Amino acid sequence: MNDIEYQNLPKCPVETTLLFLKDRECIILLGYILLGVLESSELQKMTAMSEKTYQKTLDTLWKNGLITCENGILPTELGESLKPVILAMAEWGEKYKTQQKN
Repeated sequence: MNDIEYQNLPKCPVETTLLFLKDRECIILLGYILLGVLESSELQKMTAMSEKTYQKTLDTLWKNGLITCENGILPTELGESLKPVILAMAEWGEKYKTQQKN
């Protein structure tokens, strides 16, 4: 499933990526899913999201075609394709935190 139609995509490729990732919660939750945290209760605990926010975020990721919930919570091929983006964000964040510590 994918609610985002090709003809409605923004011209800016970064904006297109953000259209799929939507918000902070989607990025964080997809990151944990891509790292292999697939148990729903564990995901909610690790993200520290309320039940309502967690369910809304799962629904957004599903509607955007980034996860499937058929046999557990798994990334789709489209979701997997965002792994380098999420890992680059994590790497940048770690680098920034290290620089601030020094």
